Amino acid sequence: MKALRIPISHGTISMREFVEISLKTKDFTEINFKLKSRRRDGMITSLDDILANLDVSKEQLNFAQDNRLFTLSSQGMSLGEWVQHLCSIFQFEHYGADFSIDRMSQLEVQSLRSIFPKLLKINLICSRDELNEQDNLYAQTVLRAFLSDVQIVRLISVPLHGNLSIAHIATANLKQLCLTGLNNSKIDDILTLNSEWINITSGQIMLRDMNRFFKLWMKGSHPRLKGCFIFMERDNNTDWTILLKGLRAENAEDSEVEELEVKNVTIKNSAGVSARIRICDEGLFVSVQFSVSNHKSEPWINF
Repeated sequence: MKALRIPISHGTISMREFVEISLKTKDFTEINFKLKSRRRDGMITSLDDILANLDVSKEQLNFAQDNRLFTLSSQGMSLGEWVQHLCSIFQFEHYGADFSIDRMSQLEVQSLRSIFPKLLKINLICSRDELNEQDNLYAQTVLRAFLSDVQIVRLISVPLHGNLSIAHIATANLKQLCLTGLNNSKIDDILTLNSEWINITSGQIMLRDMNRFFKLWMKGSHPRLKGCFIFMERDNNTDWTILLKGLRAENAEDSEVEELEVKNVTIKNSAGVSARIRICDEGLFVSVQFSVSNHKSEPWINF
């Protein structure tokens, strides 16, 4: 790829039952390097493990098929040495890392800092409703290891409570934070966040809590916040006037876009900075978008 000068947009290192480095090109092609351990159980506990083999495949992102190109032997190199070797060949700023926290809880995390390239973002992914103590400790360790260095954090269906909560990421000065499948955190937790852009998908955010969030912003809280996007289930019995109660909002023109009901209002904070609240009723779901003036981009789309 490098010799052919194929433009690569970004790369991702995925930590699952195996290690996979995925390079995405600008023409929506993905080149995957899958590294497997020699251990009998296939579980990776350390990147010092010797590689069993390296499978290289190509995939078109708009098609399901996976075309294996070739397989390489380990050449006596460990998993970590292969990660460093591949990342040294394809050098660019936009590396991210995916951690499946319910599948890799035995992995020694601290050594990854010296092996991985500089990361732009980390994704923590969970496929179970509940995490055991070992999974919780693994997730905390990943956050401690990388949180101070990355700009983007995404938690996907990660249960947040007890020893793993929003408090573990609240103090980080992140550019973007995405919380998907958030079902057990209160607005008080979210109010502690110090991110520029926040994206939340939840079924349990109360309109009174969101109203309080907007009022606190009007009083001067969250000076770093540039935008917030909240996507939640619609309740037919909900009184949506609660969301805007007492905000002294200026109504913009309401509209219908492709059969969706859209409401736009503008509020100002104590410093005179304006922000737009856009409420879009999509039937089963409702999205609430909060955008501070002069910050029109919506980077959460690019996660």
